[in-house]
Amino acid sequence: MIKILLVDDQKILLEGLEQIFTPLDDMEVVGSLLLSELVEEACARLTPDLVLMDICMEGRTSGIQICAHLKARFPELRVILMTGMQEIAFLARAKTAGADSFIYKEASGEEFAACIRTTMEGAHIYPDVCADSTFGGTKAPLTNRELDILRCICRSMSYDEIAAALGITKRTVNFHVGNMLVKTGYKSIVGLAVEATEKGYTDSAQ
Repeated sequence: MIKILLVDDQKILLEGLEQIFTPLDDMEVVGSLLLSELVEEACARLTPDLVLMDICMEGRTSGIQICAHLKARFPELRVILMTGMQEIAFLARAKTAGADSFIYKEASGEEFAACIRTTMEGAHIYPDVCADSTFGGTKAPLTNRELDILRCICRSMSYDEIAAALGITKRTVNFHVGNMLVKTGYKSIVGLAVEATEKGYTDSAQ
């Protein structure tokens, strides 16, 4: 059983994550915190196996700073940092702080669970976000998962086929497509797919 401590200053997100993990046979949420300053004491008291923590919170101390403290005090503790902001600089800072893995909040429940399991096995999961993977009139980069889905769309795959190929649900595919449209400013996925094709994103090696 993987004992998890959740840390985020948004109560609705904490409740959502608890709903994701509670039904899983191999995971147990042992606590959830709204303040980053309480994390160290909670780890000493609750002895979680893994802390899933937001990077940017309203407290005086960021998740990145807390991560560094936790890794120094609890060497065996796994820490996954998460954020809702597509800021590439966060990746390097998280690695420097010793975070075992990194995930964006837009990830599906399946992806959160997979990240936790893989991290507990000793792997380090960091999204492959490229600075030049921008489309439309914005400069917000697409995540690796979004690019995977976009490549499939460029190959004229249906959402059902994409879900089967990537091992996710059709609902998750729709969720990522919606995020891509918001980020890029496109009104339909067709226009985005056309630009992606012109940039060569039909090539999986891109």
